[in-house]
Order: sequence, then structure tokens, then C-alpha cells
Amino acid sequence: QVIALLLVLKRQQPANGQPRTSLLIVPASLIANWKSEIQKFAPSLSVFFAHPSETPAESMTAVARHPDNTLRGHDLVITSYALLLRSPWLKEREWSLVVLDEAQAIKNPGARQTRAAKEIRARNRIALSGTPIENRLGDLWSLFDFICPGLLGSAATFKRFVQRLSQSEPVDYTPLRRLVKPYILRRMKT
Repeated sequence: QVIALLLVLKRQQPANGQPRTSLLIVPASLIANWKSEIQKFAPSLSVFFAHPSETPAESMTAVARHPDNTLRGHDLVITSYALLLRSPWLKEREWSLVVLDEAQAIKNPGARQTRAAKEIRARNRIALSGTPIENRLGDLWSLFDFICPGLLGSAATFKRFVQRLSQSEPVDYTPLRRLVKPYILRRMKT
């Protein structure tokens, strides 16, 4: 579905004539998988791999120095969470779309990786996760603070809201479900 969306974005010509480049951040172990899927389903997408496993050091240096020139004509940049921390140029430009794969990587709102992801400027944001809540409802808050900042309030406000819901008799999380449901596309394995 994300690859299909990227193809739609490629077809849409922006009013100002500037190309639209999207950013995909993944665990390094998934870069090859995304590369394979894009080659299979969307070979027309022009992809720059901002990762040393796919791109020579000279090209990585060139894009860091002049990202707008180097990325001209590319539809997508794929990088890893680790490189996000070491590549300030990723936060210096505005992206058409930013997608986080395995987005539970930003579940800890105080982590450097999470703060770096939330500093990325983009018109649209998507978080892909098989486990949006691993241990705490605060994980959900952190994901939503990335995709739709402010929807669930501040971390402290959200914590108080969840405490009120958990203290009700019987415990009822329906108001929270109702709030986040329009933003969640869930794939069922049946």
C-alpha cells in the first residue's frame, strides 16, 4: 500500500514544479527487502539509498553536502534509523511524505532516535507497525505524536486520560479507541 501511494505521488505534478521526494526510514535489516519490493512492484520509482550498504561513500557525502541537487529527480530516499541520527540533512529539508517502518522504534519519547524522527519536516506522515503497543499505552502516544502531533495531547495529558479510563468500573478504553480508530489501517491475517 505504501509503494502504491508512492506511485500516486510520483504521478502528481506539484503546482510549483518542484519534484516531490519522500523519505522512508527502516531498520537497516529491512533495506534489502524494500529494495526488492520496489523493484518488483514499482520499478519506475527513482530511489536513493542513503545507507552505506547500498551507496558508495562519495555519493553519501555528496548528498549530505547538497541534498537538493543530489536528490533532484528521485521519488524516494530510503535510510535507516541509525543514519537518521548521523545525517542532519534529513531534517533540514521538507519531504512530501515520511514513512517509518517498524515504527515501534520511536515508542520511547525521550530517546534520541524518537526525537530525531519527530524533527523531520514532512507534509504527510505514516507509521507502519505490527506492534503499535508493546508494553504501555504510552507507546501509542509516541507514535501518534509523530503522525498527528497534538491529537492525543501532551504526554502528561494522555497519561492522565488513560489513568481515568483504567480506573473506571468496568475498565473501558472505548473513548481512546474511538479517538485513534480513524487513523489506523489494520491488516487482518485471515
